[in-house]
Amino acid sequence: MILQVKEKEKLIKFLIHNIQGLSFSSAQKLIRLGKVKINGKRVKSNIDLNVFDELEIFNLISTKPNIEVIYEDENIIIVNKPQGVECATRDKSSPNTYSLEELFSDKNAIVVHRLDRLTEGLVILAKTKEIARKFEQYFKNRKITKKYITCVYGEFKNSGIDIKYLHKDNQKSKVIVSNEPKEDYKKIITEFKVLKQINNKTLIEIILHTGRTHQIRAHLSFLGYPIVNDNKYNNKKSNNTYKYQGYFLTAYKLEFNLDDDLKYLNGLEFSITPSWLKYLNE
Repeated sequence: MILQVKEKEKLIKFLIHNIQGLSFSSAQKLIRLGKVKINGKRVKSNIDLNVFDELEIFNLISTKPNIEVIYEDENIIIVNKPQGVECATRDKSSPNTYSLEELFSDKNAIVVHRLDRLTEGLVILAKTKEIARKFEQYFKNRKITKKYITCVYGEFKNSGIDIKYLHKDNQKSKVIVSNEPKEDYKKIITEFKVLKQINNKTLIEIILHTGRTHQIRAHLSFLGYPIVNDNKYNNKKSNNTYKYQGYFLTAYKLEFNLDDDLKYLNGLEFSITPSWLKYLNE
């Protein structure tokens, strides 16, 4: 397998982020046994990678991820998407990664909302195009409440609703946040609730009142509290290294308030426990 580096990153993180199903220990073993070449040279340590570096990985066994189904009926499937899995668009530069739509293609499932590849959490898939269109309207009309939980660096104390403005830089695949409205900036509204302080970090519950690209990650970074393990929006230096390689961010709860033939979902609450919580004391 040959992969090209798109942003600066440690070797072991790059391997886990780009090879579906590869565990931390398996990535360590690949490096230790000299199964990785960078720009034609074999390496045996967790070195820093630079943009445009080319990696060649040997003796790699491809494995599909097991996706936990939280709920299923004749209309929808709700799954717990692990970090590292795409929602709908497969990363063509990483042939050993998968999308939910690929993994549930036998049911013709259609993802009706998205999470970043390195964000875990609850995702709804529709079983027909008609149901998918309904869910697009549900989210547009705020008939579904999606709650997140995250862990940030620092002692966050800004509980409540915060309004900022966001601009998407497509060339850098990144967004920029501003206090003031500007041309080509869109309003973002994020609601924060502090849950707990842990070792100079803060657990926060989040509700999005707008759904912009990278909204949670960029908004928190702009406020000075980047999400743990989010290197793209972390402007603070940290010596922490975790075996969990995704963002410490989980879409952990779904609640429905529907008024049509799918209102049988009202009153049902779907929730999961973030898999990264056990790593906080590392």
